[in-house]
Amino acid sequence: MTVVTRALRVATFLSLGLAAAAVAQSEASQGAGAADDPAVPAVNPTPYTEAAEKRGRTHYLRHCQICHGFDGRALENIDFEATDLTDPERWRFGTTDGDLFRSTKFGAGLDMPPFEAELDDAEIWELVHYLRSLGPEEHRAAAEPENRP
Repeated sequence: MTVVTRALRVATFLSLGLAAAAVAQSEASQGAGAADDPAVPAVNPTPYTEAAEKRGRTHYLRHCQICHGFDGRALENIDFEATDLTDPERWRFGTTDGDLFRSTKFGAGLDMPPFEAELDDAEIWELVHYLRSLGPEEHRAAAEPENRP
């Protein structure tokens, strides 16, 4: 093996290692950096109403359905790993309203893009109400007395 070939192999190995480290850092920072943002409340500041949930469903169907599926189970698109929104135990970036807001607004991991350009904060909070309706009863906004109208 020539010196040039060895040098190319070492350079390739190092560049792959640096690329993997950059991807890991990027994934760790998405969802984590924004997760510490004290400006995002843990509880949805938008009062729960059926109308807010219905508007949230409209946002979901426009922006989220393609990855998470019509029913939120993420079974329809096999090109990437979308989270099953019907099972909070599988949510990788937190289960509070604030976590859902941050993941939607700023993105999460490598597969979840940010939607801050498509949805304003009020629309994201409405979407959070709808996301809660997909999961178990105890995670639904309507089930929490402090969120009832």
